Amino acid sequence: MLDFLQYRFSLLTLTLSITVVVIVVFQLLHYIIVYGRILFYNKKKTDTESVNYEQGVSIVLVANNNAEALQNQLLKILEQDYPEFEVVIVNENSQDDTEFVIYVLSQMYPNIKLVNLKRNLNKFSDRKFSLSLGIRSATYNTIVLTDIICDVKDFDWLKSLVAPLQDGNKKIVMGYCGLTAKKGMLNQISQYYYATKTMDSFGMAILGFPYTADGKNITYDKNFFFAKDGLITQYTENCKQEDYFVNRHATARNTIVNLNNKSFIYRPAYADYKTFKRDVYADFLSRRTFSFGDKIRLSLLPISSFLLYALLIFLIIIGFPWQYCLIPIVLKWIPQIIYYNKCMKRLEIKSCWFFSPLYEVYFIFLNFFMRVKKVFTIKKKHKIKWA
Repeated sequence: MLDFLQYRFSLLTLTLSITVVVIVVFQLLHYIIVYGRILFYNKKKTDTESVNYEQGVSIVLVANNNAEALQNQLLKILEQDYPEFEVVIVNENSQDDTEFVIYVLSQMYPNIKLVNLKRNLNKFSDRKFSLSLGIRSATYNTIVLTDIICDVKDFDWLKSLVAPLQDGNKKIVMGYCGLTAKKGMLNQISQYYYATKTMDSFGMAILGFPYTADGKNITYDKNFFFAKDGLITQYTENCKQEDYFVNRHATARNTIVNLNNKSFIYRPAYADYKTFKRDVYADFLSRRTFSFGDKIRLSLLPISSFLLYALLIFLIIIGFPWQYCLIPIVLKWIPQIIYYNKCMKRLEIKSCWFFSPLYEVYFIFLNFFMRVKKVFTIKKKHKIKWA
């Protein structure tokens, strides 16, 4: 039963075993250094107590045939417990009752500002042009970007989100946008995907290396935003505005993460796998605008995971004792499950952490197929309307 203890390492198996150990150590360091920052992030940095809220805020969002969402979600934004704010709505040539709903609501809430975009003469394919119009129309210097489909859970959301801007050096506040919980495997996989994205981007930002944020819950200083040319330089780029702008202009000095749960918002759960896969591929394409260093860093964890499992399978095939192969799996999976559990609790995600190693394997294959798809697809400009 313990015959594997008598195994004699060859030069090949010894080299591969050392490589496996190095990979596991690297991954454990990533969990500790990056994900661990989220666990111990100082909540006092985003407290709303003793904060002066005299500065007005402009909330900017884009509507395109969103009459139903406006009726369901906009009231929660308009009823925010904040002394002075406006809601700038850019109506992108909606063909439903969007304009009528906005008009009716504006009779009750005079802080609604409507910007009608009847026709996009520049024929830009995503919402960056519309967002720019909304931001330019904003009255106040503090700009909050969100999406009408997102659900604001707390009436102190706006207070909590903009509180870190009291520090005059901060120009960007990264808020958290989660995914609404729902039963089913699709929701489990998508929750894992969004949690992993958040854990990585927030962890790196807390370390002082912000590279992206969630455009559905983000705050900009308007003067800083336009001093950096806003979204003008990316109108023709097929990417998310936060991927492009934050990756180029966010630094440790001007950016702060907000992990106050009152600042959290939630987007709807995915109705079908096709839509989820489309969004994952859109994220994949958007990352090509990242700096070279960020592209390399983001590739290290999935590539190292792929190499780990590939090397272990190869070792077993050439006769290496499978009992030894279990050791790196256990050393990786247990800390991984623990960190996902703790981080997801901080992000108020109640499921899917236990199976995080299995979901990781799934996304290794999905990322591989997306890379293959990108290589073998006929070169053409991908037209993706960013959500």
